[in-house]
Amino acid sequence: MKRILGLGVLICLAAFAQNKVPATVGGGHIPARGPAPTRPCTPAQASTPTAFTANNFMAVDEKGHPNVPHVDAKNDRWVGDDTCANDPHYHLDHPWARGRFTGGFGPQHVFALSFDKLPPGVAEWLAGGLDRVSFANSYWNVAAYNLYDIAGRWRFNGDQVAIYQDPVHVGWYLAYSPQSGTYAHVEYLGKVVPGVPGPDTGRTEMKGEFENDQVIVNQPHPKLHADKYNCVIIYAFRGGELQHYLDGHTEELHWQPGDVRWSPASGLHYSAPLPGAAFHDPPPPNGVMGMDIAIKKPGDPRKVVSNALDLLRVDPQDYKLEFENSQVRVIRAKMGPRQSVPMHEHVLNSVVFYLTDENVRETSPEGKAVVAQHKAGDFSWGVPSKHKGENLNDKPFEALVVELKN
Repeated sequence: MKRILGLGVLICLAAFAQNKVPATVGGGHIPARGPAPTRPCTPAQASTPTAFTANNFMAVDEKGHPNVPHVDAKNDRWVGDDTCANDPHYHLDHPWARGRFTGGFGPQHVFALSFDKLPPGVAEWLAGGLDRVSFANSYWNVAAYNLYDIAGRWRFNGDQVAIYQDPVHVGWYLAYSPQSGTYAHVEYLGKVVPGVPGPDTGRTEMKGEFENDQVIVNQPHPKLHADKYNCVIIYAFRGGELQHYLDGHTEELHWQPGDVRWSPASGLHYSAPLPGAAFHDPPPPNGVMGMDIAIKKPGDPRKVVSNALDLLRVDPQDYKLEFENSQVRVIRAKMGPRQSVPMHEHVLNSVVFYLTDENVRETSPEGKAVVAQHKAGDFSWGVPSKHKGENLNDKPFEALVVELKN
């Protein structure tokens, strides 16, 4: 599961007919008009968007409606677009810096989300940032405030969008998805010119949650991206996806909670839901999400774990080897309620992902004891050490230890 948050490219299609009886929200309905130019507004306070965190949630206005900005198909009311013109989430130092979009608005101009037959330059530009999108032979930026909980959830292999003018927030347009009925603020960045690099948005920095000279943990990816490094991926919920590569082949992936896999570096690709996705568990909004660990350095053949205090030798019943290659050794660690583990030694640096809450007393050969505590879904950086352990909880403890040979 390479990160499936981020954005794609939109290819222009002819306008399609609306449903005769539209759904309450979405269902193919396209608003006849954009939001009203004058209406009461609500002051908004700025917030700092962070990767994989929804930022634009709102109270549900009617039963069955999403809790993000959307259009009510009964009356074309734009729900959630009620902040004032000086809303800091949509502040631009230089509005209309690259001109204005003239490609058409509303239901007469509909565009399809697709990555097929991309010009190389556009594909490379899209792979350079989370907020980047291209349609109507133009480059666009998606507002960070709308990125993860709105545009990031659109299907980029078949969904469609229509574009509307934003009469309140200067410098922005509204990209509306007929399938979901949701919309996002987008900024026009100019037309695509063959052979000329796309503009630098200068907004989204794709930094991981943790990085050092050996690993990058949970680095966000654009919807279309290439994986520079080999990765270890840990899944915390049931699901699956199709990975479509721009060279024409597709990989189908399935996973269960607690699965851990090796994912080699790969070329440009994007993810799409599997058909019949009802068997998937949705990613928990505030629960354990899993993680990916990009391995930055090649393996060192001199780093071999063969000592007598290795966990796999000391307690082979509770510590199991998941897989091993030239760069990593991955161990699943389990401790029963109140269980103790004999003295053992970690000789490699590691990243530890906690599948359950940890409350473990670690005692060194010299008798010094510390209590390590983490919540399910946390991770930590580990260095070589020697200790014995005792689970202080009345529940089992489980973690995945990714040891690094680089």
